[in-house]
Amino acid sequence: MNPCAGGDEAKKKIRDGSFKNFQAAVSAGKKLWEDETLGKSGNSCLSCHSDFSLLNFEKRQNFPHYVEMVGDVVSLDQMINYCMLNPMEGEQLAPNSKEMTAMGAYYRAYRMQFLKAEK
Repeated sequence: MNPCAGGDEAKKKIRDGSFKNFQAAVSAGKKLWEDETLGKSGNSCLSCHSDFSLLNFEKRQNFPHYVEMVGDVVSLDQMINYCMLNPMEGEQLAPNSKEMTAMGAYYRAYRMQFLKAEK
């Protein structure tokens, strides 16, 4: 038996709450992406990244990669939290939170929009 498939016993959850599908996570992420109240600065993700700006999608880089602004190789979750702490002057998102999953889902969907627009 595949140990990853699990058995009949209850599975341990990685977080409270769940999304029914990817689009539900994207919708929740879009709201967070546009939320100027996540930090004290009045900025949202959209403040710096409207119209795909400053995301370097054209370089076709996947995370983790080196980010000059951070001065380190970071994962997407780490980059999100860097922005939460610095430009947005807010609190980090918990790694296993629905909010972090939603932000990651929206980032992916946003990147796919860029790739379609680029063609």
